[in-house]
Amino acid sequence: MFRIPWKHAGKQDFRKDEDAAIFKAWAEFKGKLTDGGGQDSPAAWKTRLRCALNKSPEFDEVDRAQLDISEPYKVYRLVPPSEQGVVVPEKKSKEKPTRKSKRRSSEVERDVVVVRDKRIKTEDATSQLSDISVQKEEPVQHSDASSSSSFIQRDGVDEIRLDVRIEGSVPAPREVHDSFNVAIHYLGREVLTRQVPGTDVRITYLPSSLVAPTPSTVLRGRFPRVPLPEPPAALPAGPELQALLTLLPFMERGVVLTSTLQGVYGKRYCQGRVFWTGPHTTTAGLHKMERDTEPVLLFSRDAFKQQLDHFCSHGGDPPQCGVTLCFGEELSDTEDPNRKLIIVQITLPWAEQQVQNAQSLQNAQSLFDPIALLQSLASQSPLGEITLNLVAVPSPTSDATVTFGSL
Repeated sequence: MFRIPWKHAGKQDFRKDEDAAIFKAWAEFKGKLTDGGGQDSPAAWKTRLRCALNKSPEFDEVDRAQLDISEPYKVYRLVPPSEQGVVVPEKKSKEKPTRKSKRRSSEVERDVVVVRDKRIKTEDATSQLSDISVQKEEPVQHSDASSSSSFIQRDGVDEIRLDVRIEGSVPAPREVHDSFNVAIHYLGREVLTRQVPGTDVRITYLPSSLVAPTPSTVLRGRFPRVPLPEPPAALPAGPELQALLTLLPFMERGVVLTSTLQGVYGKRYCQGRVFWTGPHTTTAGLHKMERDTEPVLLFSRDAFKQQLDHFCSHGGDPPQCGVTLCFGEELSDTEDPNRKLIIVQITLPWAEQQVQNAQSLQNAQSLFDPIALLQSLASQSPLGEITLNLVAVPSPTSDATVTFGSL
């Protein structure tokens, strides 16, 4: 993915040579650097590049643009060839088209590719084995009471016959981009949850005299913010509530979380102390965020990948997908977060999606356990063979039925 500066040409601080550099380069490459009157037109340059990106199947605009800041930008990604789609053009008539019709035909075909690309979704055909049953045909010879199989006598040949149903075309999970799920707890009670798309988020206290922001509010530092709310009336009065009210103003500048290729980093700006726990700590004891220091790596992508690979290969507990922040108090791995004044739970949807995919894969592999049953049944057959009839289950969105064949 990459960013393109997207400042409006009518802004007072618009710099043509810098803010419109990429648009100008594209216009020069296409031989349309000037308009019909021979004048430079940054707005026209931007329109040409935007149209080219929208029409090209190789680029896709990502919903992570920031257009209401001092240096606005849009975000695009390179589309893998497997997602671009292929369109075979129809055969043309034997008439030799004119040069103008050739150009128009090329543009139409390109537009068709774009339309197809918008509707293509990556799918993995996942087979599911189910409804395994033993069919009884006449005449049937039953084995002793300890055996659950049935034999079929047909032309002097004993065989076991099972029908296996296969359901395909299970859509693959959608890719989850960088984002944060934030849950704020006061004295063990959840007071706010919010999902923040993008790679950055600031968790901060907003005094009650300020107007509460909407989820789309963006600070001057380009970070969407999640406010620490005022304590709800449902919290019981007492020394703990008073301590919470005293602590909140010290969290006014908050903590910033940033997601990178290495993982999720945290940086403290507030006066109040901040401690954290997570699955990728390298040292025992307390982990404190210090002010005026480099950001701290809270969640490592490499460590998560290693834990996920181990889970896929050996099973056990799935890897954790987030970290815990504690404001104003010390927090260790052995302490109960529900007894703390302010706890912020951060979970990462992209990591949760990968864990769900791994669990789904393990469940799919467990469907093949009946193979051991089939081998056991085959060993009971005089010929050591079984017959499988594969019956296709039609898709809920289609009336077509495909026969996979039989073994």
